[in-house]
This record gives sequence, structure tokens and C-alpha cells, in this order.
Amino acid sequence: MKVAYKSDKGKKRKNNEDNVYVDIERGIFLLADGMGGHQAGEVASEVAIQEAYSHIKEKVNKVRSVKGIARLLVEALFKAHDAIKEKAKTDFDLMGMGTTLVETIIKGNKAYISHTGDSRVYLLQSSIMKQITNDQTMGNYLVSYNIMKPEDVPPSKWHTLTQAVGLSESLVPELNQIELKKGDSILLCTDGLTDMLTDKEIEKIILKNKDDVETTVNVLIKEANKKGGVDNITVILVKI
Repeated sequence: MKVAYKSDKGKKRKNNEDNVYVDIERGIFLLADGMGGHQAGEVASEVAIQEAYSHIKEKVNKVRSVKGIARLLVEALFKAHDAIKEKAKTDFDLMGMGTTLVETIIKGNKAYISHTGDSRVYLLQSSIMKQITNDQTMGNYLVSYNIMKPEDVPPSKWHTLTQAVGLSESLVPELNQIELKKGDSILLCTDGLTDMLTDKEIEKIILKNKDDVETTVNVLIKEANKKGGVDNITVILVKI
């Protein structure tokens, strides 16, 4: 397994509100995109990553069943959720902060994913890339339930989250399980990448650089910045 990851503040933002943590030995990959004024987004994403990792690392080698891993991911998510809410009570400037959170555990030939918000996980298999997670946004909700056609959805609705760690009254995370094959690539990323590059552009870059995950990650961020870099950009790339 080859792994590369990087976080970049982009071209427009003063601060980087994304956070990322990778533990290759335990197969833990975490990514968060915070939101909130007065640098609160940075705090939210950092707290989420710290809390989730602390919980997962203690138990990940003890769980064996699919249900056990799913329970572990959900427990870690709610630990992060509660910690952010408690932290927000300590400082007026932190009120209203929240974050997306992607938790991925790779065990054997399977990847287990918990996802909240609009950060994404993609799988590149047999030279074809597909999005595994569904964006938890108002735009996606309106289209999924046939309330509006994609072309009629106001642009702002594609960035209005229906779920956010630390903010939502009741969290309903999306859980996924992927069977992996040798040569597959898993991409975790914040919307700073996907707002700038299309899925086809991302796929092309990954395929072009093949096994060189470090170069791939650097090129993805470079190209996103070249297209405007309007948001923080964070990428984790795992080559099986």
C-alpha cells in the first residue's frame, strides 16, 4: 500500500480550515473540512480529527466483524460531534462551528467508510473512477427527491450542508464498504479539490501518474490552484 496526503490553503483563503490524519500502520485515514468564523473552522476540524483518531486507534485492531467496524466508526463520529459542541460552549467566537468528516479504515481487502458532509471518497478501479460517498448538501437533497432538476438548483444550495459534525441536531452518517483489488486507488478529498476539478480531470491525473502517489497528490493540488484555488484543498491518496 502506497499513501500520500497533503493540505493546502489554496489561493483565496487566509487560513486552512481543513485537517487530515493518516495512520498507515493501523489503516486509518481521516479528513475534515471545518466551517465557522474567527478561525472556528480550524478548531472544529482539528477537534474532530483528534477525537475520531483517539477513539479508533484504541479499538481498530480488536474489532473483526463488519458490524464491529461500523459501530467503531459511528462511535468515533459522535465522540467528535460531542467534543465540538462542548468546545463551542467555552468560547463565544466558536459558537456555530462545525465540520465535515470522512473516516476510512482499511483492513485486509476492504475499506470501511463513514462520511458526514460534502467531503468525498472516490474509488479508482480498472481505470474507472466513481464517487463512493453522496454529498450531504441541500442541492443533492433537492435533486435526489426529484424536487428540483440539477440545472434549476441555486449554486449556493450545492454548498449548504444538511449534515455537519458539531452542528446538526441529529447526525445520520453515511456508511460504505468497498472491496479492494490490487492496483485500486482510493481518494479522499475536500470540496476545495472537487469544486475546481471535474471527476474526469481528477481521474486523468491519477491514471497518468500511476504508482507515484506523491506526484499525483501534488499535481491535483497544483491544478486545483491553477483553476482558482478558491478554498482549502486537502487530498489523501491510497494505492493498493
